[in-house]
Amino acid sequence: MRLSSLTVHILALNILCSCLPILAAPQVNDLFSATELFLARQEYDSAGAMLAMQPAGSLLDNDLLYLRAAVEQALLLDYESYLIDGDRFDRFADSTRKILSGRLPHLQGADSLHCVYYLAGIEGGMAVVQGKTGSWVSALKNAASSASRLKTVMRQDSAISGALLGIGIYHYYLGKDFGWLPFIKSGSEDTGYEEVERASRLPFPSDFPAKNSLCWILIDRKRYESADSIAQTGLIEVPRSTFFLQIRSLCLYREERYSAAIEFGEKLAAISAARKPVNWSDLVLASYVLAASYDALGKGREAKDAGAYICSAAMPAAYRRMPHIKREMKKIEEILRKYGGEK
Repeated sequence: MRLSSLTVHILALNILCSCLPILAAPQVNDLFSATELFLARQEYDSAGAMLAMQPAGSLLDNDLLYLRAAVEQALLLDYESYLIDGDRFDRFADSTRKILSGRLPHLQGADSLHCVYYLAGIEGGMAVVQGKTGSWVSALKNAASSASRLKTVMRQDSAISGALLGIGIYHYYLGKDFGWLPFIKSGSEDTGYEEVERASRLPFPSDFPAKNSLCWILIDRKRYESADSIAQTGLIEVPRSTFFLQIRSLCLYREERYSAAIEFGEKLAAISAARKPVNWSDLVLASYVLAASYDALGKGREAKDAGAYICSAAMPAAYRRMPHIKREMKKIEEILRKYGGEK
């Protein structure tokens, strides 16, 4: 049976086991703790500058290769700029993968295991970007390789938190999207959920990607209140995190708590617009939450203003072509038309 393009799309995008653990790397040196913290705070320039100061050719060389890829990948995932920066990232990641793959046979013990983990994270990031840009065959190949490497890591050292998170998300979406296949173990979805939940209880900042992943699984299950509760803990750790402001805004809207959704939508919009460069993906989502929440409250003027703001914004054409942005913009335009506004 051939997989439909939609099914392949779902698999490629949901194989997040391959990318989120990039923030939860094994703690082999202080660089990992510092990089984790910078990425949780979305301070990518600071992370890059710190890594650039490290001496090349040192014993940390493999770690530095991985962390530089991690920063590039986190930035791309944050801005969702796949159609703009995807090719550049794919070339960078593939180059890093080739270097690490060439070194792997000469490594032993913990160094070898860490290298396998690094390759899993890099291949996973490539899979997500390739899935987002329509390179399905490459996406599936890299996703499968990433999952296989993560299982190897888990068998040898179950304490590596990123591997636990990655395998958990792999199990969850495999069971959810392909549980009907006879060779998929029954209960895979629930097993994955439990693994991600365990990873979310790690100390900060290693808990951060797991909490984010768990929120989206809960949203997938329409458990908005639970997702919102976890997002609140993420915002206690990093108050300006757009990852969790996005989740809170969306959950509050779907719970029909429109006034609260507006409060967090405004925070998300203000931070996203002030970032350099502007995070258009987050700004569009915030604008939709604001326009739709005002609309639900019967506040037509405010709904129209929120929609008109993003429709008239100087958003680059490349972002306007992105499928998820086009979907949100279409909803916003429908609200505008309701109140006599224009695109």
